[in-house]
Amino acid sequence: MSAVVERLSRGKPVNTGNPFLEVSVINMGATLVLRWLGESAVQVPAQVLRVNCQCETCRANKGDYPYHSNPTTIADIRAFGLIGLRIRFSDGHDAATYCWTSLGALSV
Repeated sequence: MSAVVERLSRGKPVNTGNPFLEVSVINMGATLVLRWLGESAVQVPAQVLRVNCQCETCRANKGDYPYHSNPTTIADIRAFGLIGLRIRFSDGHDAATYCWTSLGALSV
């Protein structure tokens, strides 16, 4: 288990490369939590992230994403430069990149 995945599984913040932001995953990978410096945390469900993936393959197949009885969870996250995150999901999809603005817009 990588150090990032271990931190995620414990709900610990992960270094994003952005000094004004902490990222963690809660509910066994079901929810991404973003906390900007001086602001309250926002949550983004993993299923919402997966359905709204903007990678080339997902954009080409929009509307064809199958909903499973077992919801997709977040398996790993990595900083994507200083502009956002790259997320790997439990269904094996690993081309998902999200800028900070997109993540904020998807929050509940």
